[in-house]
Amino acid sequence: MKVHQLRYLATVAAEGSIRAAARALGVSQATVTQGLRELETHAEIALLTRHGHGIGFTPAGQELLAHAQRVTAQLREAEETLARHRDSGATQRLSVGVTPWVAQTLLSRVVPAFRAALPHVQLELFDGLSALTYPKLREGSLDLMVGRVAPDDAMHGLQAMPLFSYEMTVVARHGHPRSQARTLAELRDDDWILNFAPDERTRFMDNLFGQHGVEPPRHRIHLAHSASLMLTLVRQTDMLSFCPWPLVETASLRDDVVALQLRERFHANVVGIVRRAQETPSPAARCFIELFLAEVHAWVSSSDHPELRRVLRSVEVIDPAAGFDG
Repeated sequence: MKVHQLRYLATVAAEGSIRAAARALGVSQATVTQGLRELETHAEIALLTRHGHGIGFTPAGQELLAHAQRVTAQLREAEETLARHRDSGATQRLSVGVTPWVAQTLLSRVVPAFRAALPHVQLELFDGLSALTYPKLREGSLDLMVGRVAPDDAMHGLQAMPLFSYEMTVVARHGHPRSQARTLAELRDDDWILNFAPDERTRFMDNLFGQHGVEPPRHRIHLAHSASLMLTLVRQTDMLSFCPWPLVETASLRDDVVALQLRERFHANVVGIVRRAQETPSPAARCFIELFLAEVHAWVSSSDHPELRRVLRSVEVIDPAAGFDG
């Protein structure tokens, strides 16, 4: 196997098609196609499936993809290491996905400390919705995520340090016609704006509707791949959403959004620090993790900030002392 073939494989997965991958890599489609064919010839097994909607992966292709993503990420780290030796003043980058309620509470306390500790590192911060961040983590364009920890069967290639568990709740704008609803059945004729990754749809819908014996409303489910877009629509329309309780308790939302007092209860989620498995974090990533954990400890043990205390009451803290699990 050649490095460029693995890079082609990882980029096709990230971009969704050979054409988009070629554009991102700055090469021709024919070059990418030829590289992938050579890779399959070497593997002596089909790796890709080609259909009208683009490129898919066979089971063997999925497993090789995980290796390709780790290899390309490690090569990028190696190149950055050499760049630091060539020019000690060269700008480094740390990209972090952050789930919205954490972004609105703890992030503003971590970033100044990180900038003071590593002023030469450029931070790149992303909306931490899982539908966006998990693919970025796997293919290497994202270094860390502080966000929802996926179930074990969806964590291939990743590992997590759990920090908080929290409940989910159905939300609507203040004054919504259904704000006094007490059951999900009363909400089946409303439009919903939700966020979930394609491979999470079944699990997500079961948590929200199926476990309560309610059929998901047909033609009423809409997707948002941005937290700000999702919440703007909840604030300004009669669309409903499904959000973490701690997000509802943040100052930016509690005056505009109400959690419906439904009889149904939903499975809890966990937020933690997620990164690629079997990969040593960069010095910048280690620094960010250490500062974030220190802020979590300060929040839990002694924070007297009213907003932070309010949010803290809506979560259950998980002891992070055990570190990253496998």
